[in-house]
Amino acid sequence: MRMTPRPRRARRSRFACVAGAWAVGTFVLLAAATPLAAQTLAPKRTLTTGAAPGCDLAPVVTDASSPRNTAEARRLAVAGQEATLEGDQAAARDAFARASQLNPADERLLYDLARAHEALADTLPAIGAYCRYLGLAPGGTEATDVRARLAQLVPDEARQRAEDASVAFRLGLGFLEERQFEAAVRAFDEVVRLAPAALEGPHNRALARSAVGRRREALEDLELVRAAAPTVEDRVAIAQAIDVLRRPVYSPGVAFARGLLPGFGQLYTGRPVRGVVVMALVAGAAGAAFTPQTEEREIAYTDPNGVPAPYIEIVRERPWFVPGLAAAGALTALAALEASNFANRSRRGASILAAASSLRPGVTPRGDASVGLSIQF
Repeated sequence: MRMTPRPRRARRSRFACVAGAWAVGTFVLLAAATPLAAQTLAPKRTLTTGAAPGCDLAPVVTDASSPRNTAEARRLAVAGQEATLEGDQAAARDAFARASQLNPADERLLYDLARAHEALADTLPAIGAYCRYLGLAPGGTEATDVRARLAQLVPDEARQRAEDASVAFRLGLGFLEERQFEAAVRAFDEVVRLAPAALEGPHNRALARSAVGRRREALEDLELVRAAAPTVEDRVAIAQAIDVLRRPVYSPGVAFARGLLPGFGQLYTGRPVRGVVVMALVAGAAGAAFTPQTEEREIAYTDPNGVPAPYIEIVRERPWFVPGLAAAGALTALAALEASNFANRSRRGASILAAASSLRPGVTPRGDASVGLSIQF
């Protein structure tokens, strides 16, 4: 009796479909990498050390609870001017002081008050009043005279400190331009020491620190700047940069090495779902490689009497052994490369310093170095 063989060709087509699905799934997995956007900050280019050198010596706080009476302020101003003409500088000072409390937005009252303090040799109060004048009216009619008087009143040490801070600031900008970030950090350290009230020092130092990987210190600088930022836009931009610095950063080498174990590179880079998918794909490919298939083959046979007597032979084989192992190896290598690439992008995405094309200070470090600045690097 002739038996009809029953080949298992359908199984091969099913395995082909599964292998195709693995390949497509892996392509989608590796191609759908989420970009890591960075919030960059440009360095500040103007150092704000106050209305004029020495204005930090005598800060004056306006009493917000004082009553506002411009009519009385005008009367007191007239009385102060009369006392000045009579040579009674103490009475003039008291009148102008009271008038400026009643109308703190009148820069002319501050100028007259500063002149009265100066006549009485009250240096620090005079500096404070002059600086308040410049804060209200930097381009006022008396601004030139105020700056000239401040140059005479402010001690040489304070003027030198302000000049040194300005030089160190330009030096730091030059180092940022040349991508010498460690030197830039040291320059802005000096700026912060010499001008602690100027926000531009810690702002630029944060950029330099982040560029050399000192993320914790850069965060401290940015938190300080955000707390005193003058505008909402500045606070929002700095808050976004702070969020960027708080992102985890991964090592590309470690990510690749761990990725040689299927899915472990994705687990290391904080993407457990993607890691599990990689494990499943590699396990599926390896399973297909080692899964045996059975096939019934008809073997022609003629017995010794010359009578045909074919029989059925059951053959067990692994037709997907080589393709399955190749697919598993390829998937593992691709996943390891993807993890390493993600780690690289995590580093690039964690930079908050604007591109080099935007770093264009007008003076280079060599130009600044010729100025007499006593900074030891």
